[in-house]
Amino acid sequence: MKNQQSKIFILIVVVMSVASITFSHYMPSLSVPIRNAFSFFVVPMQDRINRFGGVLVNIFGDRQTLDEANLKIEQLEDMIASMSETINTLRAKSYENDRLRKLYDLSDEYSQYDKIACRVIAKESGDWFQVFKIDKGYRDGIKVDMNVLSDKGLCGIVTDVGYNYSTVRSIIDDESRVSSMTQHSLESCMVEGDITLYNTNRLRLTGIRVGSTVVDGDRIVTSNISSKFLPNLLIGYATDIVINDNQLSKSGYCIPVTDFNNISEVLVITRLKSDSMVD
Repeated sequence: MKNQQSKIFILIVVVMSVASITFSHYMPSLSVPIRNAFSFFVVPMQDRINRFGGVLVNIFGDRQTLDEANLKIEQLEDMIASMSETINTLRAKSYENDRLRKLYDLSDEYSQYDKIACRVIAKESGDWFQVFKIDKGYRDGIKVDMNVLSDKGLCGIVTDVGYNYSTVRSIIDDESRVSSMTQHSLESCMVEGDITLYNTNRLRLTGIRVGSTVVDGDRIVTSNISSKFLPNLLIGYATDIVINDNQLSKSGYCIPVTDFNNISEVLVITRLKSDSMVD
């Protein structure tokens, strides 16, 4: 029914339009009343159409503006993601450069020894690097019992060698025993790994003479009498030195210079202590 009414209304408008044009051409004097009548119906309808058209323009205009804004947001998000990735890459390179610089400084400090730089590729479960693997093996000249350096001093010793990897036991491992001495007075002592001390970043320091002059802050280095460790490799610093209950010896702790929470690169000294003893 509404469809039919719309068709009739459109037909009337068309007829009136044709009539207005005809009268305007042939009888100008009669065209004015017809135009007025035509305007009575058409102008309100035209006004509604114009308003509706304006609404459509605003809607589509706003939609276009919104689409453009969303596109710009996506572009900015992509730009931010790209910049963040670049920053993270640069930060990672900066950290790596810092580590390599420290490794270079460490190498320079022990320049009397030939060394091979290695990356840590695996470790045993747990938070600490007590036993880990490096990416060099016997094809690179690595041998069992070669000393391993990290940070500012001794890290551990090679215990197993494969073709392209090696296993290192660090000095914090429970099985580790390092014959040591104080650097200034050459007092003998023993540095021992202890799992109960991992969280305190300490090693046990035992076997100190009761009459020795070992004090807190003394530099602890590998001893000349060690069978596997080269001499004068820095291990750490003495702390909390006390006389034992038996009154026959002293003991305390050693704070290692190596950070065993995170080891990424190490230096392996390619000279064995047994080679030095032969020389």
